Amino acid sequence: MDTEETQQKLLTQLIDKARETTFGREHHFGRISCYEVFRKQVPISFYKDIAGGIGQMKKGASDIFWPGRIDQFAVSAGTSGEGKHLPLSDHRLKSDRRFMRKIAVSYLQQRPNFLDIIGTHISLPGFLEKKEHFDIGEISAFSAQHAPFWLTPLQFFNTDELVNLPFRKKIERILGQATDTDVRVMTAAPNWVLTIFQRLLEQTGKKSIAEIWPNLKLLICGGVKLDNYRPHIQSLLGSREVDFIETYGASEGYIAFSDDLQKRDLKLIFDNGIFYEFIPHPHAGQETMSAQQAIPLWEVQTSIPYAVLVTTNAGLWRYALNDIVEFQDTRPPRIKVRGRVSEMLDDFGEALYAYEAAETLHKTAEELSITVGNFTVGAQMPSSRQLPRHYWFIQTSESLHSDTLRRFAKKLDAALQQENRHYAIRRESETMGAPKVLTISQQQINTWLHQKDKEKAQGKLPSMLRDDSDIDFFRNS
Repeated sequence: MDTEETQQKLLTQLIDKARETTFGREHHFGRISCYEVFRKQVPISFYKDIAGGIGQMKKGASDIFWPGRIDQFAVSAGTSGEGKHLPLSDHRLKSDRRFMRKIAVSYLQQRPNFLDIIGTHISLPGFLEKKEHFDIGEISAFSAQHAPFWLTPLQFFNTDELVNLPFRKKIERILGQATDTDVRVMTAAPNWVLTIFQRLLEQTGKKSIAEIWPNLKLLICGGVKLDNYRPHIQSLLGSREVDFIETYGASEGYIAFSDDLQKRDLKLIFDNGIFYEFIPHPHAGQETMSAQQAIPLWEVQTSIPYAVLVTTNAGLWRYALNDIVEFQDTRPPRIKVRGRVSEMLDDFGEALYAYEAAETLHKTAEELSITVGNFTVGAQMPSSRQLPRHYWFIQTSESLHSDTLRRFAKKLDAALQQENRHYAIRRESETMGAPKVLTISQQQINTWLHQKDKEKAQGKLPSMLRDDSDIDFFRNS
């Protein structure tokens, strides 16, 4: 399948479909003849640019960004802001079902014995709330309700009932009813997979998940970066060989999945209702990023950090996802998700991006033979008599002695100075103190999510903490 031909054709279809919408008329869709004209005529957009139109749609207005009336909205579960409600058209939901079919076909091509996954399937979707004129909820709830018909008989729990339960009750229901069931497949964000596994072992007294669900074959994880949790999950599985499929999707659309069980990168799906653009080496601010030149999918190169823009069959036009991806290959396109555009620590001039922090942390951990999963980092000046410093909170598969943590912090400090010039200048000039590294548990993360009302299907610990109160929580808990 040719990338350029497929994407060009898709863009033409999207523009033709939305030609008579309010947005289409305002941006003269009838005059757009090719991608170059589209890029020139339609500005890069952020949520603040479409919020007014979303408000009209929720009041019943039609033909705003996409033809017809849209009465379903996905709540963005990202860490960059609150209250983002993104439209879900019927076309978009059909694309989501096609995405699920692609995952199933890809998996069965690698594991042809489909009987291995014929058994109980457990999923952990988010919430769904019915308002007077529209439905609103997490994308995982809509995906569960609109799942392919052939998945329904395999689900252990009734989806319509599950999406209406508070999140803790969903977990309690799994713990209370599914321990004696022949579970073959589980679909959930990896942080909740880990939480359920930990609770199951605590509840049953078993040594591994293999003793509870001996036929568990497949874990499908999305919403949170799988690599941060994979080693912890694997350590609890025991001797059972379980396959992992990672999905990269958002309220804006499903984008990629791991189609090769032997690889850690993801295959980008470019024939399913989303036209892609990418901004190389993106700036963190919306205004500065808007001024940067975007390129289409067929012009990307490997090993360059890109911000992602999507134009979708739900009426998003050149919409910025706030994610940074890096291409591992271009034919076909394969990506790794590196972090968030807006996630940068610059409280004291250090200008440290989240993806730089993650890469440096994991390289340091590997040198010390320490398995680090999830992490977060924040900058804080403890008192007026102390220098500001970074506090790194890491989740490890084994307990670490205080001497090991000090050695870890020292090596991490040196590696960060090599990686980031701004950080190095502040350390060399002694305007920043040495970092501290502390360990945290999944229980601490879950407690923090609960306190922040982020205990949802795709609730996640941000890579970077902004508030002193959050840093204090992990320092003192």
